[in-house]
Amino acid sequence: MQIVEAATGRLLGTVDEPAAHTAVHDGAVHLHQGRTYLVKRLDLEDSVALVEEADPPYSTTARDTTSISVLETDTEVPWGAGRLCYGSVEVTNQVVSFLRRKLITGEVLGETKLDLPPRTLRTRAVWWTVTEDQLDAARVHPEQLGGALHAAEHASIGLLPLFATCDRWDIGGVSVPLHPDTLLPTVFVYDGHPGGAGFAERAFHTARDWLDATREAIASCECDAGCPSCIQSPKCGNGNDPLHKRAAVRLLTVLLGDAPGAPRDGAPGSRQVPATRDGDRETTEQATGRREDPAAPRAPWQGSPAQSEPGNPSEPGSGNPAGPEHREGRGTPER
Repeated sequence: MQIVEAATGRLLGTVDEPAAHTAVHDGAVHLHQGRTYLVKRLDLEDSVALVEEADPPYSTTARDTTSISVLETDTEVPWGAGRLCYGSVEVTNQVVSFLRRKLITGEVLGETKLDLPPRTLRTRAVWWTVTEDQLDAARVHPEQLGGALHAAEHASIGLLPLFATCDRWDIGGVSVPLHPDTLLPTVFVYDGHPGGAGFAERAFHTARDWLDATREAIASCECDAGCPSCIQSPKCGNGNDPLHKRAAVRLLTVLLGDAPGAPRDGAPGSRQVPATRDGDRETTEQATGRREDPAAPRAPWQGSPAQSEPGNPSEPGSGNPAGPEHREGRGTPER
């Protein structure tokens, strides 16, 4: 996708086609060699973004929706009543709007709707599910579920480059309180490349160590409610909301305790679920954020629609039957 100065016809640079919807959509602020430009028009047919030099007092952040469907499960391993799975998925992503944020303070000045087509990606993914009993054991309340899954998704994506030869921007993720294919709360991490690139497969084979490192990274962080060092993502399409740090630690503790070969309670190396703190419960509005779809189906223990962090969007979107998802992934801002 070429970036062209409208007044002169000068070619400023290019952007990967998969990232164009989030980087050079209509109204986007684009930086090039220390200069600031505003995108006047994104022409998808001619693969060109027309820009003009400007000095707006704000930055822009794209907001998108992502849904993921399971095409085929190649391998499935019981983790207690939950499951760890690896297989083929289809990710659908659509950029739906962008936020204007005041420079320095980050204050949201407004949101503008966009009319861009959805993109789809068929790739490979690893995913894990948890059951109602596991949620009860972790003391994850319905209003905390979306934030707990979302936080675990972000942190696991951030830690996967330690176990697979990838960058955070090479992979994406989606967390769903009730996924229509698994019928359970589910966290997906997928390769951001068509057909897969081996990252999710590596994650599946190192899942216990990978998710244990994820839990430790969250639990050991000194922040109170989450920060960029643990559960916040630089490319979250949901604006890093909702997130629940302590609930994510409790959920991962229970999940790992049910992993094959994990130490049993009371045995050396076993972990106890951390105690909850006063005020640990959130209101449903705080936990779900503004993207919740009231009409979406809910299990009795389900509190919020899915979250996600985008991967390579030569495909992506988030208008799924179970409600908007929280996600993180390649080439797009995370949620």
